[in-house]
Order: sequence, then structure tokens, then C-alpha cells
Amino acid sequence: MILDRRQSPWVIFTSVAAVVSLAVYAAYVLLSANGARGGSSLGLVFASFGTGIIVFECLLGMRKRYPASPLGRVKTWLSAHVWLGMLSFLLILMHSGLRWGQGLAAALMWLFLVIITSGILGVALQNYIPQRMTEMVPRETIFEQIPTVIHGLRAEADERVEFITADLGIQEEPPEFVRAGGVKQYFDPAQKKSAAEKVHTVVERRKSAPQIAVEETARQALRAHYLQEIRPFLADRPAAAPRRLFDGPDRVAAYFSHLRIMMPVAAHDVLRDLEEICDERRQLMVQVRLHWWMHGWLLVHAPLSFALLVLTAVHAVLSLRY
Repeated sequence: MILDRRQSPWVIFTSVAAVVSLAVYAAYVLLSANGARGGSSLGLVFASFGTGIIVFECLLGMRKRYPASPLGRVKTWLSAHVWLGMLSFLLILMHSGLRWGQGLAAALMWLFLVIITSGILGVALQNYIPQRMTEMVPRETIFEQIPTVIHGLRAEADERVEFITADLGIQEEPPEFVRAGGVKQYFDPAQKKSAAEKVHTVVERRKSAPQIAVEETARQALRAHYLQEIRPFLADRPAAAPRRLFDGPDRVAAYFSHLRIMMPVAAHDVLRDLEEICDERRQLMVQVRLHWWMHGWLLVHAPLSFALLVLTAVHAVLSLRY
């Protein structure tokens, strides 16, 4: 959820509701002979409104599953989820008489606090990370297609290097499917065979003999650097050493600047292509990392929210029974 002027009505509504609730609570405390109690009539009213909001909060996931539902826009639900969620914490706190409680009640309050904190962190990350993503990942791609893009970068790098080294001796099966719009689409075997036949001659020529003439020592040096350092970085999950080697645009530029000094001018175009490929792979790593930062908090927030709902029901049953 983006924090902008469109959130103003929700800020005003929740602020007014919070002020009114606090005023009612203050009058209740002053007029009550026994002080604020969760089992009093007004305490149960606060509990009912707070619990009702918690139930509504947990319905957001179901609402997202049916985006075409007529029950309001998902963005509206999300705004309500954020602002009413914070209001519900205040209502539950007033239900408890501004006390943390003991036993299950204390556990519920701590759980609720963690959920609220993780939600605030999530909103902050969702407002900060997309901007950083634009700055750090100019070649951002659809997250689900990243494995396919990485495979394509690896194949392109192999091809460019083989123009100088000839066959690298690498056998890698292409992916059997691609994802488009979230739908798995398998290649027709006949179409796959036809496409392979069209490029077979070009590939065989490239693998059989170098297409760019350089000295043998330069050819062997490029092969060694590529197989030992560059291609491991283009793996689906690069090891720590190649990640450190290309960790940042400056390191990528410095690495290939050094290679260009070592290699003859005839190989510079290939090195320039490899530099672009490595930088794109680096950007994809950054995108994956930022993606998990932006969505990882949900691994805490969502399960704990449903746990809170269940434990709140248990708390209500036990409180009314005993």
C-alpha cells in the first residue's frame, strides 16, 4: 500500500474514531466505581469492536483470491486493513483497561503487538523498496520469469565466448516450459525440433572452430576466466565466491576492465557483451533480494494473524465461561 493523499480519509476516520474511543474510555474510567474491567459492559463493547476488526483483517487474504468480487476494490480493503488494524489494537488495549494482563491475555497482547509492528514494517518496506528497485535494478523483470531469464543469459554468454574459444564442452538442457501471465506453457515437441534444426548449422560451426581469431594464449585465458569465474556467477544460485567477485557495478566494471587489458582488441566486443550479461545477472540478484525483503514480512504477519484470531476465540470462550 502506497502512503499518499488517497489515504487521507482513512487517516481522518481512524483518528476521529480513536479520539472518540479514548474519550468514552476516559469517561468510563471516571464514572466506574470499580475501574476499567474487561468483563464490564463497555469493556465487552470495546472487545466486540476490536475482535470484529480482527476478523475483518483476516478476510483480506480471501478477498485477494477473488479480485473480480463486487465487495469493494482490493485497494480499499488494503487501506481498511492497515488503518483499522491499528485502531483495533487501541480498542483491545482499552478492553483490557490499558493493562497487559497475564497468562493467555498477556500472550495475546504480545502477539498482537508483533503483528502490528510487522504490518507497519511491511507498509514502510512497500513504500521504500519499489523506489530503490527502480534505482538499483534498471533491467527489472517479472519475478516469476527470473529463472528463465537467467538461463537465457547463460546461453547467450556461452554463445559469445564460443565465438573465440570454440566448443566449451558444456551441455545444458533448455527449460521445457516458460511462464506467461502465470500460466505454464509447454513447447510443442515438433516446434522445438523445427527450431533446433534451424540453428543447428550455426551452432555446429561456432563450436567446431573459433569465429574470432586471437592468439591461443588469449583464447585459453578467456576460457579459464569464463569457466572458473564468470559462468559460475551466471548459475541459478551462484556460490559465495562468484557473488563476491561481481558484488556491485563497480566490481563488474573493474573485472572486465582488467580482462580487456589482458585480451587483444579483437575480443573486446565479446568482453563488452559479457560485462552487460554479468551486470544484468547482478541486477537480478538484487531484485530477488529486494523482493524477499518486500514480501518476507508476510511470513510472520499472516500466520500470526490467524493464530491471534484462534487464540482470541479461545480467550473469549474461557472468559465468558469462567
